[in-house]
Amino acid sequence: MAARSTGGKKPNILLRSMFNNSPQSLWFQRFMLDGIVKTLGSTPKKAKIIKTRIEGIPAEIITGWAQPDGRTLLYLHGGAYLMGSISTHRPLASALCRITSARGVIIDYRLAPEHPFPAALEDALLAYGAILASGVKPEKIVIAGDSAGGGLTLALLLALKQKGLPLPAGAYCMSPWTNLYECNKSGHFHRTGVKHRQDRYVRYASDLYAAGSDKKNPLISPAYGDYAGLPPILVQAAKGELLRCDARETVERARAHGVDAALEIYNSRVHVLQGLAGRSGLGRSLLIRGGRFLADRLD
Repeated sequence: MAARSTGGKKPNILLRSMFNNSPQSLWFQRFMLDGIVKTLGSTPKKAKIIKTRIEGIPAEIITGWAQPDGRTLLYLHGGAYLMGSISTHRPLASALCRITSARGVIIDYRLAPEHPFPAALEDALLAYGAILASGVKPEKIVIAGDSAGGGLTLALLLALKQKGLPLPAGAYCMSPWTNLYECNKSGHFHRTGVKHRQDRYVRYASDLYAAGSDKKNPLISPAYGDYAGLPPILVQAAKGELLRCDARETVERARAHGVDAALEIYNSRVHVLQGLAGRSGLGRSLLIRGGRFLADRLD
């Protein structure tokens, strides 16, 4: 569907910067994301952060609301597999831990293009394995992620199934990026050129992450996965964002394989509105529903 125009306006400087697919801009995009998050979100005061390493991977343990049953939330951050970090997503992960009443684990998985597929998935597998090895039962583990982290969450579930490892109790995905093969997304945007700029950036990011691997590999594009036997999944996406297509496609596939998969499409154009829970009533309600979904799986 073509992008809608409002008098021929071009994307503003922020959109041009964040969706610039020139390689020399990546360092600036990482810097910009870190700065934007610091102005939009803050870590809840009750959160206690413990810096650590898990199998050599930089990580943080989030405590402050953990129940004595050992319930643990593994959080995988977004950022198109090219950017994002513990620091950019600590506020969102901490808020979700508070709602879920769980101990949190968030990792700095390796990023492309320095470390393309399967580096991020390998790090997620190591982190999940370390949680199991610490004595936490799989039925007391849940996984959540946003954008690329949402796709990585589903890829992790598929990888665990392939390896015959114990599966967690459930997963919560916010605007997950699940189809890196088909990157010409359909979207509604009010500014001329924004849709096509985002389309180009999605192709650029998928090329850097896949690095020549088959983009239809379900561990790269979970939209092509076999979901049979996986735990319950909740997916949320905005009505006016590119990745709503991925969300719908993936949930339909999971349901076809008999999985208890729920889809919530919210009326907004904001990607991962849950990250603005401190400033948006809708974002807050979405995050609360996601946290309660995970808590119900743990209970």
